[in-house]
Amino acid sequence: MSDPNNAMADLPTQVCARFNALLPDLRECTPHEGKYSLDDLKREGIPAPAVKVSCLGAKQDQTYAGAPATFLLLMAAYVITRDGLGISRDILAARICQTLLAAIPEQTWGLDGIGPARTTAMHTLISTKVKSKAVSLWAVTWLQPISFFQPVPRSLGVELHVGIAPKVGADHVDDYEHVGGSDDE
Repeated sequence: MSDPNNAMADLPTQVCARFNALLPDLRECTPHEGKYSLDDLKREGIPAPAVKVSCLGAKQDQTYAGAPATFLLLMAAYVITRDGLGISRDILAARICQTLLAAIPEQTWGLDGIGPARTTAMHTLISTKVKSKAVSLWAVTWLQPISFFQPVPRSLGVELHVGIAPKVGADHVDDYEHVGGSDDE
């Protein structure tokens, strides 16, 4: 059982584990912070074929009475390919994207607090600048529901006692009336 308090932090790693199992020929599948861009590609080199998984943001989803707030995480899997081994980079990217498109819907990635993935889409991010690097850059995006569980109410270790004058002070602690606090649990 996973810790629901870490679901958002653990999600990209869990997604990568699933993608690595589905696509064992990837050179790399790792979490990435934010959008993956040509600048990232230049800085990291071309680890193709590769998938970079990111959480791009969140927005509140429908919340029902008495239930914890739910949010929709905008997730992205960036697919990076290059020509090689007799296959064009765009065909390889399309094959990887097809595998991801088939795998993502309804996935909860084995994490508590994560709802089934939905609204999966594919985007080609090919531009003149990307083409000049002899690579192909595509993205598969989806919405991933997440619920942040409400904390269990627990005592802070504070107690409230009331004393009536003149019976106040350290000499009269036994005369105080307990009003609330840690003894109420």
